[in-house]
Amino acid sequence: MQTIICFTSDFGIGDTWVGMCHAVIYRACPQARVVDLAHDVRPYDIRKAAAVAASGVWQLPDAIHLVVVDPGVGGGRMDLCLVTSQGTVLVGPDNGVLMPATWRAGGILEAYAITPDALNYEGPLATFHARDVLAPAAAALACGVEPSAIGRPVDPGVLVPAPFAPAYEEGGTLVAEVIDIDRFGSARLSVPAEEVEDKLSRGEAAEVLFSHQRVEAPFGGTFSDVEEGEPVLLVDSSGWLTVAVRMGSAAELYQIEPGQPCRVRVSH
Repeated sequence: MQTIICFTSDFGIGDTWVGMCHAVIYRACPQARVVDLAHDVRPYDIRKAAAVAASGVWQLPDAIHLVVVDPGVGGGRMDLCLVTSQGTVLVGPDNGVLMPATWRAGGILEAYAITPDALNYEGPLATFHARDVLAPAAAALACGVEPSAIGRPVDPGVLVPAPFAPAYEEGGTLVAEVIDIDRFGSARLSVPAEEVEDKLSRGEAAEVLFSHQRVEAPFGGTFSDVEEGEPVLLVDSSGWLTVAVRMGSAAELYQIEPGQPCRVRVSH
């Protein structure tokens, strides 16, 4: 039975929110182990949280992933438990934040709208579903409760779409967008590692075309494949195709921001 819960939120660590969610989980399921994946997501930034959660699923597909960036809390959106075809379980609000993570785990197999009454918890506070609904749901799952026991089935087709679109191929070019800028200024693109393997070879010259900029770089295995200050295209530790600059910030050098569309192609 999987007892690791990967927790992502925009709560920060300067208030009680993360600690209270931990306490609720441990009280309900003492054997659970909570991994704080990230809590410094910018407030309300569903795109960033979705990218982080998808990266977490790529690295820990057998964990339960609790993702709470929830600007619509208490406003009528569903609380979800999603089960993917590869067995990954995700818990979070129905605002698109869970969807990219499901892509990286084979797609949605089952979807449930969590029913608070099924959790034997106090009536949820409208502003804190993380503590009162989502954390208890993750704890129940960690203790072996079946997803079908904590909610009603819903059609995956009615769920809020992801905050960014998956990459696709068009005329030999990968059409993508910037989904995230990491703390070192590297730009993660919406191209997962598994989409890269048969398209780029290490050392091969490639280019990323933005609306305002063209970045030419080799496809490398690590940052040190290029000289300091030079760009490199690689699959980073989170499993996304990434534009990076060795010992520098690609985002600053090339004025790259999340949401920008781009095209990736092999140079000839």
